[in-house]
Amino acid sequence: MTAKPPGLGRANRYTRIIADEALRRGIHVEVVDPLAGELLLTHDGRSVRTFESLSELTSAVALRICSDKALTRRVLLDAGLPVPAGRSAGDRDNDLAFLAEHGEVVVKPAVGEGGAGITVGVRDEAELEDALVRAREVHPEVVLEACVTGDDVRVVVIGGEVVAASVRRPPSIVGDGRTTVAELVSSLSEHRAAETGGAARVPLDEVTLGVLRGAGVVPSDVLEAGRTVAVRRTANVHTGGTIHDVTDELHPEHARLALAVAEAVGIPVVGVDLFVDAVDRPGAVVIEANEQPGLANHEPRPTAQRFVDLLFPATR
Repeated sequence: MTAKPPGLGRANRYTRIIADEALRRGIHVEVVDPLAGELLLTHDGRSVRTFESLSELTSAVALRICSDKALTRRVLLDAGLPVPAGRSAGDRDNDLAFLAEHGEVVVKPAVGEGGAGITVGVRDEAELEDALVRAREVHPEVVLEACVTGDDVRVVVIGGEVVAASVRRPPSIVGDGRTTVAELVSSLSEHRAAETGGAARVPLDEVTLGVLRGAGVVPSDVLEAGRTVAVRRTANVHTGGTIHDVTDELHPEHARLALAVAEAVGIPVVGVDLFVDAVDRPGAVVIEANEQPGLANHEPRPTAQRFVDLLFPATR
């Protein structure tokens, strides 16, 4: 393996997993900006710039489609792919009518990442107003979607192949009869940060407080021993969600759906988020398409290997 380049030690694990695989193959790695995850990979006179799993092979059009959730919905609907009922927020009467029709909705900024500004499980007018404010702090355009049930699955597609799939679960705390809820959340946040090299934390913010209130607890409460309480409704890794590999159990229908999403968007590397009735049975809807999936989240699946295969096929 080629010697590690300067700056790689300051890069996150999503960048290092790609750099390590490239170095193993004798590809020259220049760390352009470790904090941004920017690498310049060069082999046999050809160079490719990457930002973690985002590379020059992803077109500007595909990037735009994935980054705008309202646009993602339209593209997927036009392709005949299943998505939850939804609409762009804006007209108060129509927003309330949509809430009344579906009973429980998800509110999310049209543009954003890391779960920022997303509220799941909005059930009444007051919650809707609060959720819209949080979403608009991230981006002025907001999307409403009907809540769906099932397992939250991330499927990673690279070069027209399903390489990995994981169930994502929201973070939760377990009482011990001595520790307060606030202390348990803080401990969980520190634990998840240590596991992910600082990429994941569980904030004790208004969203977390709202989820705790829904469970009938407040930060100063001491949970009885053995009681489990979810602290977020979303399973996003950046806000403490956990991931569990299900690649071998993934039903072929879910794999085909993820591949169809990649084709509809026209993107070579994508993390397709599905809600499935069950991992090993048919029935799913598409929630989002992420143009920069965290490849390190799916180790030991060969995500970095397939990514570098895509960039430099001659080094396979």
